[in-house]
Order: sequence, then structure tokens, then C-alpha cells
Amino acid sequence: MKNKKSKKQPETRLFFEKSDAFFAKYDRIWFWILFGVTLVTCILLYDPRVSPGGDDSTYILSAHDFLKEFKFPGYQGPLYPILLSLTEAVFEMSIKAFKVFSMVAWLACMFFMFAAFRRRIPATLLFITLSLVSVNSYVLYFASQTYSETFYMLMQALLMFVFFRLFIDREERDQFSVSDNLKRHLVLAVVLLGAILTRSIGYSLFIAVIGYFLVQKQWKNIGWFTACVVLCFGAYQLLKYALWDDASIQASGQGASLLNKDFYKPEYGQEDLAGYINRFWTNSNRYISHFFAMMLGVRDTYTSGGVFVSAKPGITVLVYLLGLTGIWFSYKRNHYLFFAGIAVGLFLVITFVILQTSWNQYRLIVPAYPLMVLLLFSAGYYLLSLPQLRSFQFLLFVPAVIFFFATLSDTSKAAEKAGKLKNEYSGLTPDWLHYAQASAWVADNLPEDAFVACRKPSISSVYAKGRKFYGIHRVNGSDFNAFYERWKSDSLIYKLISAKEITNEAYTALYGRCEARVLLGDTYYLAVSDPDFVRQMAARWPNTRIIGSPRELQPIVDKAGAQITVYYADSLLFPMKERNVTHLLTASLRLNPNIKDGQTINTVERIAAFIQEKYPTIFQPVMRFGEQNDEPAEIYQINWDAVKK
Repeated sequence: MKNKKSKKQPETRLFFEKSDAFFAKYDRIWFWILFGVTLVTCILLYDPRVSPGGDDSTYILSAHDFLKEFKFPGYQGPLYPILLSLTEAVFEMSIKAFKVFSMVAWLACMFFMFAAFRRRIPATLLFITLSLVSVNSYVLYFASQTYSETFYMLMQALLMFVFFRLFIDREERDQFSVSDNLKRHLVLAVVLLGAILTRSIGYSLFIAVIGYFLVQKQWKNIGWFTACVVLCFGAYQLLKYALWDDASIQASGQGASLLNKDFYKPEYGQEDLAGYINRFWTNSNRYISHFFAMMLGVRDTYTSGGVFVSAKPGITVLVYLLGLTGIWFSYKRNHYLFFAGIAVGLFLVITFVILQTSWNQYRLIVPAYPLMVLLLFSAGYYLLSLPQLRSFQFLLFVPAVIFFFATLSDTSKAAEKAGKLKNEYSGLTPDWLHYAQASAWVADNLPEDAFVACRKPSISSVYAKGRKFYGIHRVNGSDFNAFYERWKSDSLIYKLISAKEITNEAYTALYGRCEARVLLGDTYYLAVSDPDFVRQMAARWPNTRIIGSPRELQPIVDKAGAQITVYYADSLLFPMKERNVTHLLTASLRLNPNIKDGQTINTVERIAAFIQEKYPTIFQPVMRFGEQNDEPAEIYQINWDAVKK
């Protein structure tokens, strides 16, 4: 009897093996389908307006100044406005052309993301990530704006493409020639410099590269890369100094302000260790449990009444745990994902530590979104690849499908709104509509030598066809201790009147007599140097609180702690006088853009009020847009003759 040959049983493939093979086999087709979906989505979401944020307008003006005056765009990352200036050179100051540049940058970013990770990570992870990005209105919004987000994401993707191809792909080689090492490290250093010159957070990519080399014990690469970065950065600094006589380091100006407890009030001092820890946790909660969840389509940031929703620390902790899990598994199994995890982790940690907690701008983590999605799904992918969990691998697609359709729902709503926008004024809330109209009016009606001060000069300039405006960004206080010491030495005779208890009638009577405002804690005091008037005031309004000497003020000063400053009308006027400002544009820009509650960005209005307390007739109304109860904007002429000589 013949022995029967045993038939070899076909090996059962795991779910991930099948999905990876499927996506890898048709990866080019899938990519170009998603690329087309992204392009269509970008067009549907096209927004012709200037963003109320202001930074996007600043990039446009920086590009304009670079092209017309060869002025170096130093405050923000210079590379993006320099490239924008090439667009203006061809299409003049066309907002549409600038926005198309951003769209092209985003599409190029998507291409390099695909090229960087293709065949280097599980295809399932790559196409889940690209799918969730391709229809995401929160990300693609910036494809029709002139913020630097999309261009930075392009530089970030390009750096990963270069790093993967020239370094991780070639890690098995034992030796490189000197010329080969020089070439590949110089290419990486140049791309890194481009990222840094786009946004200062690009420094995190330098740390990520060094961190990767350290973990992999690639000591020679650390030396080569550091030397090439120093060489490239030094060449850039020398060129900048030669052409513009500028030796400043990228972000040095902003960096100093970011160290302050309050970005706009340096008098409050610099942040301490406890403050940085609080920043990190507060920002983590806000940007992860609010904005990242919003970008995934599973949470609204504001209630129907326009109120900011509460943080969900559980979401934050879960995201961090999954992120760390993804980094751990990728360290063991995939160096490409490991580097991406290091890069996005450093981006978030540095961002959350340096950002002021009062800044609620989800765009600040938009460049991290694709890598965050990739890292979190990689954690799920490798967890479900463990022997005891392999039967549940299909579950990875459950959150992917939920996030995709939730995102698609948000995008369809955003596209419907975008379809109604016909020009740069469409859909603006009354506060911004009136501000934009007032800015445009300046260009058409005021003489060329008129110089207007306002809160959002870059936005005003865009609406005013490139005309320059003087920006008022903060209410600068003076040294309270100097004021206090002069008062104690009797070189000044002041009486301080509490603004909290004063009646409207008494306050009106003070007009023209108030020398300064003193802020102690949460209470303002008006400094008056006319003793006869103060006596009359005390007799007429006996309930008014009047502090007659430094000795009476000392307990209040002690209680106020660090929150003390003094605002002199003349000190607030001096910068405008020095720059020959002729007009002032006031507005009713909402503090919360989603609701009309009377809370406004009142920097300009506060300065004007403080100045008028000493010079009541200095501001003469010229033009007004909007009714009093409809968030108006108003233009005033400055009567410099009213200022006492």
C-alpha cells in the first residue's frame, strides 16, 4: 500500500499582513486617489478672506517689504515670506496667488510624506494617516491661508524624506567616504536650516536628529551633522549680516518674551520652574483634549453658546500613553516610525512649555497632526500584533473609520460655509467687517502722509492695498518703583483716587487733570497733582476713596505683590509722536470670536482712554463704520496741538 503524500496546509496570514499587502500592492493608485481627494477638498474649502489672526497678513507684508524695499523679514521665520515675495513678483499683491502658493505647498507636503514613508512603514499605517489628513478641514484650511503652517509641514516632510533615504536606509553600511559623509550631512543640514527659517519650532528637528543618533550610538554622525549645521547656519548668518547688517539669531526677540509670565506684560517678570510645569500641563490639556480631539472630528471646542468647553485630562493622558507606547514599539521594530515619534514628541513638548496658556490657537499644533495620528495608530498596530491580541487586529480600523467619517462630516459643513464666500468681506462678523471697511477707507480717503495706529496693522495693510499702519500691540507700563520713590521724596505731589469707587460724574470732572494711572493688583488709581481740585472733589463726592500719601499706599502695594505698574499718558503718546502718527483706528474686535458678549480686544481703546484722561480733546472723530450697538470701528484724527508743551 502506497503512502499518501501529506498535503501542505496553506499558511493562514494575519489580518495586518493582508491589509499591508493590499495597500502596498496598489500604493501608487491609492496615493493618487487620496491626492486627488485632497486637491478637490482644498478647492471646496477655499477661503478668499484674510484671516483675523493677523500673522498671515504679516507674512504678506513681510514679502511685500522684501520685494519692494529689500527689507529682511526678521520677526517671523524669513524663508516663507521670501518665497512669497517671488509670487508677488509675478502676480503682484494678489491674495489669491498667495493662497494658491499655500495650496501647492500642502500638496507637495503630502507627496513627500508618501515618498518618505512608502515601503518603510506598514502600508496600513501610512494609508490610514493619509486618509485622515486628506479630508480634514482643520488641516486643509491652511491650504488657502497665508500662514506658514503648510510650508513648514512641507519642510518637515522633506527633512524626513532626506533623513530616511540618506541615513536610516543606509545604516547597514559600515563605512562612508569623507566626501559621501559631507554630502549627505550637508543636504540634511540645508533642509533643517530651511525648516528653522520657516518656523522657530524647527529647532526641535535638530534635537530629534541628534537624539536619534544618540539612541543608535552613531557618534560619527553626531559630529558630522553638528559640524554641517554650524557651517550652514554660520554661512546664513554671515550672508544676513553682509546684506542687511543683521546679526540677530532666529527667534531671539520672540524667545525672550516667551520666557515672561505674561507675553504682553514683561513687568510681571519671567516664568519660574513651577510656571513652566503648569504651562506644559495646561497646554497639554487644551491642545490635546480640545484641539486634537476636535481635529479628529470627535469633539467640539466651543459649546453652542460660544463658551470654551472644559478640558478632559483623561483624553490627554490616554494620548500620551499611546504616544509613548508607539515610540517604544517603533524603537524595537521600525526606525522610521521611531524617528517620527521623536520628532513629534519634541515638537509638542517644546510647544507646550513655551506657549502662553492664554493663547488658544489650534493652528500651533497643525504641523504635528499627521505625525500624531501616525504615532497613535502605530501604537494600536503593534499592540494588536502581540500574539495574544492578533485575532483582534481588525479593530484598528474601527477608530480609523470613525475618525474618517467624523472628519468628513466636519469638512462637508466647512465646505458648505466656504461655498458662500464670494470675496474678502464675505461672512465676516460685524466687528471684523467694520474694521476691514475702516482700513480700506484709509487707503481711499486719507492723504499719503497720514499714518494710522491700530491693533491689527498687518490686516489693515492688506485691506488698504499695502498701505502702512502703526501697530499698537500692548499697553506699555512704566516703572512703578520710580514713581513711588519720587512721591516719597516729595519731588512730586500726588493724590491717588480709586477708580473702583468713583462715580461717572466725578470721573468726568477728572478729565484733563489725571497725570497717570496706577495699577495695584486688580484696582486702578488715578494720579492727580492738583490738590485744590482733590479737596473740592472730596467735598462734593465724599464716598470717593482718596490716598493722600505714600504711607497710606504702602499696605495696598504690599498686598498687590508683583502686579503693580504705572501708565503715563505722555509715555503712551511718545511712541506715536516719534513715528508721526496722525490718526487712530479703534474697533470692537471680539475677545471670543464666536460670541458677541461685549468682551473685546481693547488694547488701543485702553491707551486712548488713558491718554484722554490727561488730554481730553486730543482725539477728533473723522469716520465711523457700524452703529454703537453693532461693534463699530472708528477713525480719529490726533490733535497734537492739544498736548501740553
